[in-house]
Amino acid sequence: MDSNYASLCGVMWCRFGQQDAGQALLRVADSGDPDMQAMTWAMFVKGLRRLRELEKRMQPSARTSLGGELCG
Repeated sequence: MDSNYASLCGVMWCRFGQQDAGQALLRVADSGDPDMQAMTWAMFVKGLRRLRELEKRMQPSARTSLGGELCG
């Protein structure tokens, strides 16, 4: 896999959370090229952080669950 394809996969994973792109990054991370490994692991981790942040924003807060009122 060349670096251009790995970079494109990184963008698709980091920006859009596309699972196929994330899987491609993991395959490259197992390659023998240390530079490609470092680049793909960095992109993979960045994408994971972004997905976790989005998941946190999507979870309803206690205030939302109570209809916007915390007490009675």
